[in-house]
Amino acid sequence: MTGFSMKFTTPVEILPIERRLTYKDSILFIGSCFAEEMGRRCMDRHFDAMVNPFGVLFNPCSVSDCLGLLEGYGINAEQCSFIAEDVIETCGGYVSLHHHGSFCRPTPEEFLENANAELARSSEFYYREGWVVVTLGTSFIYTDKESGMVVANCHKLPADRFERTMIDADQVYGALSQYVAARPGRQWVFTVSPVRHLADGLHANQLSKAELLMGVQRLVDRYPNAHYFPAYEIMLDELRDYRFYADDMMHPSQTAADYIFGRFMDFILSDSDRPLLEEAEKVHGMMQHRILNPGSRQAERFEAQRQAALETLLSKIKNN
Repeated sequence: MTGFSMKFTTPVEILPIERRLTYKDSILFIGSCFAEEMGRRCMDRHFDAMVNPFGVLFNPCSVSDCLGLLEGYGINAEQCSFIAEDVIETCGGYVSLHHHGSFCRPTPEEFLENANAELARSSEFYYREGWVVVTLGTSFIYTDKESGMVVANCHKLPADRFERTMIDADQVYGALSQYVAARPGRQWVFTVSPVRHLADGLHANQLSKAELLMGVQRLVDRYPNAHYFPAYEIMLDELRDYRFYADDMMHPSQTAADYIFGRFMDFILSDSDRPLLEEAEKVHGMMQHRILNPGSRQAERFEAQRQAALETLLSKIKNN
């Protein structure tokens, strides 16, 4: 065997989907920190995107809670708004068990004002007939013993306040299927985060991911508007090397995240809009460039060039 015929990676085959994303569509990302990685890249490339209206969410039940509030707010805003009884004090601030710690604020009033403003904005976005991308991180859930609520985050409250369990594939399916079924005109993409939860132990992490994968497969088999993107498999098979992990050996490196985002765009984006994405990539690179000599003629010229490039891109997107 010669070196020219050897393979050093295991390519993951991604089945094509009939309907594709365009720059005219909205795209909402909900779920784990991997959802944030993909969503941020879409926003940087000027898609009409929104990411995690309640902050990072890891388990299907918390994702379901988020979707239920976004859906319900559009029907009865007063009933679904956050109120004083939802607020808890923790970590030097105030937050709720529905939210990630990034929503923590110095006073209850500030938390409620911010959380409800974000809920209103996100609910309006959710009701657009676009795309929702859900990234699930774990099937382990933490239930508040007093209220019976599955919490989005324990916020470093005493451990004995919560009961930790792992839901199965049927429960994963049950938590999410109602939202997919309710809006057949909306396209749903499900992924399982490639981030490993080492605190659970490697074996338990694999069991957890397996339940997510089986639950999502049932959604995809049942609903024609539900699709699966294999981010988990790409990370574990195509990028099976620790050089593609961050220093914590759990999260994908920026190189890996960029690669997976490229595969995601190949999977979801319409061929007709690929030139717009390529132009957006160039503009993003220009905007990321750090000017070493601000105020110089060269710097002023470059700033004018990149602002002109951005305005041209935004005009093309608007008129697309």
